[in-house]
Amino acid sequence: DAWKCFQNNAPEGTLIIADHQIHGRGRRQSKWSSVGGKSLTFSFVLLPEMALEKLSILPLLSGVSIVKGIHSITNILCGLKWPNDIIMSRKKIGGILIESHAGKQGLEVVVGIGLNINETEDDIPNELQDLATSLHIDSGEEFGRELILSSILNEFENLYLNHWHDIIPLWQGYCIHENVEVTFHSNNKFHRGIFQGITNSGHARIQINSKTETFPAGM
Repeated sequence: DAWKCFQNNAPEGTLIIADHQIHGRGRRQSKWSSVGGKSLTFSFVLLPEMALEKLSILPLLSGVSIVKGIHSITNILCGLKWPNDIIMSRKKIGGILIESHAGKQGLEVVVGIGLNINETEDDIPNELQDLATSLHIDSGEEFGRELILSSILNEFENLYLNHWHDIIPLWQGYCIHENVEVTFHSNNKFHRGIFQGITNSGHARIQINSKTETFPAGM
């Protein structure tokens, strides 16, 4: 639906919200499960006028927006795991998928976000119990999804329009695995190494076998 917005000349920032997402997906075509009336799943479209290499900051900007937006409404402070996971109590509560292509309006970008808000433990599949959680499971409270959504979008708009140069230090402040061993997927294979931070272009610096390499987040 978001890609159709470009065909219809919809303005930048057009938002699509699914109250119940049926076929959610994440990076590398992985499945993203959501619960009707409890999850927050949405996408919005961008028409950024910037160099392609700067777009690698977008996943980080999105993550910072989510953490700041959630904290503003709930007073719950989540963490970020490179490149696109939202973490609470060492479990995942959300993810980001950013896709782009060249279209008739120039560079066309869709930012897709899925967040677990009011799910109970019974809503989390058994195979994900040790990996996934929600704001409700962790806090015992229920939250207005609309308020969290508007807060995240306000944070995103402010950062996107005014604060690109602040994204790297903000993201690193929320990062949960600085100088910790991480396993990740890049160039169709898995890598393991010590996470050493983010470059100015948004790439991860990973120490592998005593050598520091950089890896893009991918979009």
